[in-house]
Amino acid sequence: MAQLRFPLMPGSSNHVSLEQGQQNFAELGVAERRYRGEGRAAFEEEPRDSDWRPLDPRRDNVEEPERGVDYANSYPLADTTVLYYWRKTYWRKLAS
Repeated sequence: MAQLRFPLMPGSSNHVSLEQGQQNFAELGVAERRYRGEGRAAFEEEPRDSDWRPLDPRRDNVEEPERGVDYANSYPLADTTVLYYWRKTYWRKLAS
């Protein structure tokens, strides 16, 4: 969830940012270069949202974390799909 909220920030569960992971996947078929040759195709049970598109920081009003701010209790836990930057319900789109 952290990388959806802060897609330009490396770290968290992955070593690269969501933006970099998407670029790597487009070029290499894996999110991180160290996994080159280890990727797999999506299963039928893992369909891509029909509106999905790669992240575009110029278009998507992404949030960047600020040092010293505790974000733990500020996630939209009732409906985390508002973190999906490609959807009309993206919370930063609604806030801008």
